[in-house]
Amino acid sequence: MNRTMKRIISYMFTIGALFALAGCGDSIVDLAPKDKFTTDVALSSLSGLEGSIYGVYQRGRDILQSNDICMYRQCQTDLVKAGTNLSDQATFRAIAMFDYQFNGSLKGVSDLWDTYYVGINRANLVIEGVDNLQMEDTEANRARRDRVLGEAYFFRAYYNHCLVTKWDNIVLVETASVDPNEKVKLVGADVVYPVIISDLKKAIDLLPEASAINSSGRVSKGVARFLLAKAYLDRSMWPEAAEMAKAVVDDPQYKLAPVDEIFSCAHQDNKDIVFAWQFTKNDLNTVQRVSQQWYPLYDRVDGVLRSFEQGGRPWSRIVPSDYYWTLFDPADKRLNAYHKRFWFFDSTDATDKIPDGYQVGDTVTSVNIGSAGGFGMNAVIPTTNKFFEDGSLGRNIGDAQGYRNISEFRVSEAYLMAAEAYWRAGQTEKGLPYINAIRQRAGVADFTTIDQNIILDESARELGHEASRWEMLKRMGVLVERVRAHNPDGGANIQDYHVRWPIPRSFVDMTKVDQNEGYTE
Repeated sequence: MNRTMKRIISYMFTIGALFALAGCGDSIVDLAPKDKFTTDVALSSLSGLEGSIYGVYQRGRDILQSNDICMYRQCQTDLVKAGTNLSDQATFRAIAMFDYQFNGSLKGVSDLWDTYYVGINRANLVIEGVDNLQMEDTEANRARRDRVLGEAYFFRAYYNHCLVTKWDNIVLVETASVDPNEKVKLVGADVVYPVIISDLKKAIDLLPEASAINSSGRVSKGVARFLLAKAYLDRSMWPEAAEMAKAVVDDPQYKLAPVDEIFSCAHQDNKDIVFAWQFTKNDLNTVQRVSQQWYPLYDRVDGVLRSFEQGGRPWSRIVPSDYYWTLFDPADKRLNAYHKRFWFFDSTDATDKIPDGYQVGDTVTSVNIGSAGGFGMNAVIPTTNKFFEDGSLGRNIGDAQGYRNISEFRVSEAYLMAAEAYWRAGQTEKGLPYINAIRQRAGVADFTTIDQNIILDESARELGHEASRWEMLKRMGVLVERVRAHNPDGGANIQDYHVRWPIPRSFVDMTKVDQNEGYTE
């Protein structure tokens, strides 16, 4: 039995699964049975439950710590193409390119599948632990209990949503203890979404308002409302989606921040951020691997030094597609705020000499770039700035990891969800103020109507290279055609069946479920 199969059996089908307990310092402690300190004991106390919920958060954050899969949600869309160093990560290359290795045997596929099911199992353990909770019955203790339970329901919904949007056919696990002899069956969206919606409604009832938490790193009613709006959109429940997205927009804890603050390391707690995965230099077990992977190899250009002002350590896996850049009006404030488009000469070192006729501060162009180590203009290809990290959070110039938070949900997306939902519900006039609020902040003209292409284009401008594009293209039924039209690398390989991912081969072999159509491995 291979390691993946053992993990799935351990995490999905036994109550004695490995569990993580995070303390005040967010350090992860193994909670496998040791002497008399068992999972049941830890989950029977209020403080044990509060610690255990960090293990549920951890599974979502862990993905961002892997070079192989940290950017899987940003690739496979119309907004990206291969960077110079995509081939350095075989697993990520297979995912990004839809190449022959993108199948159920690919490690990255099983890593993601396993990660989400571990998260579900941990959430189920917390949910069931509440039934056995021993605590003094006070108002304060009930609030603490409800918050933990609400977080567990939210993350069970979140992980199920990640699974069903990628795979379509999944195993719905609603208890921590499942009979390993029971035949495993796959279910589709019609079965999974009612559970997601139910869990999110429970979470909203139990969680505190965002204002009571005042942190984008913890789940609140606002975070649960955001995901519920997205689930309603997925199910074409337009009035419900509009109502829930409006509730997020109307939450006084959130507001549209200036575009130059949203992704700034100095403003990580800005009010545009509804939920973000938290990282810190204080715990080297919680580093993210995203920041370097969007930046081209600019330091290969003679006369350009590696510095934080220029972009920090670069290692370009993927970059924005040519199509992406056609979407912006030259006056759009997001062009400069969300991107690094130009590099400049800054060396005074005789061994890294600026080309003759140029000086410090001059822009690198096709005329003066030279060979750039053989990369040419690919060494200064424009890219997103949304994951940029300077040295203020503790990152060193040679670090391959970063410590900035990574945004998951933004109120800007809630505005766009509200606009789309109202439009699809036949209430365009109600939707226009929401999409135009995004336009006004960017300094460009209002729309006078809404259609699907307007939604797609404005979402690309505002949310490009974050986490929602693939899901949106799939939901609208345009994923394959858009990737073929605008992604020069993945577009050459994408097939109709790629709208759903392959189920891990190890899981198929173990459970005898059917592989998703189109995949032979």
